[in-house]
Amino acid sequence: MSLRFAATVFLTCVALSACGFPEDPPPPRVFGLVSPAFEDDAPIPAEYTCDGEGKSPPLSIVDVPQGTQSFALVVDDLDAPSGHFVHWVMWDIQPGVTEIPAGTAPMGAMEGTTSAKSVGYAPLCPPEYDGSHRYLFSLYAINDGVSLSFEGTLAMLEQQMKGKVIAIAKLTGVYEKVPAEEIKN
Repeated sequence: MSLRFAATVFLTCVALSACGFPEDPPPPRVFGLVSPAFEDDAPIPAEYTCDGEGKSPPLSIVDVPQGTQSFALVVDDLDAPSGHFVHWVMWDIQPGVTEIPAGTAPMGAMEGTTSAKSVGYAPLCPPEYDGSHRYLFSLYAINDGVSLSFEGTLAMLEQQMKGKVIAIAKLTGVYEKVPAEEIKN
């Protein structure tokens, strides 16, 4: 290697580092589901439960995977006395949706039947004295549409999503019901 070539390489490296080029590339972006109301594995504010307004918490969708044609959202109580309680099942969420405001479903989305036998969001409401319950918010990126009536169940949605799920984003919140006599004091 000639001295002139070595000097050119050295000066180029010095010049590039002086220009503020990062030494390490930025981390890759990852499909995610987040909430401005609570962090992952943190308490869910009471206003989003039966102890408050009972509305769904606000959610944000981060970095939609390429090929996503729609989303489906499921909210489960992982610690329900029955072992599993579905609080919300929703599909046909358009891939351009990045925010789901509190207490609403995105325009055009279909809501299904919960374990409470109601359509739409069933407020988070663990039994008193049952300790903290974990609520899992699962967002499915799907490469196709889902054909269900508005009263579809989680089992029906899971059947429709078979072979269509590109990625799953999860967010977990915890909540413990405050006994009524403690709220009054």
